[in-house]
Amino acid sequence: MWKVLIALFAVIALAAMGTWTAHGSNILTKDKTQVVVKTVNPNFGTEEEHIEWKDEFRLGLDIAGPITGIALLGGLGSFIMMRRQALRTLKAESLPA
Repeated sequence: MWKVLIALFAVIALAAMGTWTAHGSNILTKDKTQVVVKTVNPNFGTEEEHIEWKDEFRLGLDIAGPITGIALLGGLGSFIMMRRQALRTLKAESLPA
């Protein structure tokens, strides 16, 4: 059971950090991204740039960090509990009957 919990916490931590990396490794979470749109003015023939904001979620370290930290602490706690249980079992088996 403890090994399954350790693996689950490891998957959660890796998924959070992988998503954070894939989204651009930003410090803060962003809900919009800036898009520059270039248009040609038909009257003067000049190119104009307009800035538009597109709704897009980008995971930041402010959310991914605590998720990863909690998952790593849970994995460490599960590892410690697994070792304690193994030592208790070893002690119980080595005692004379």
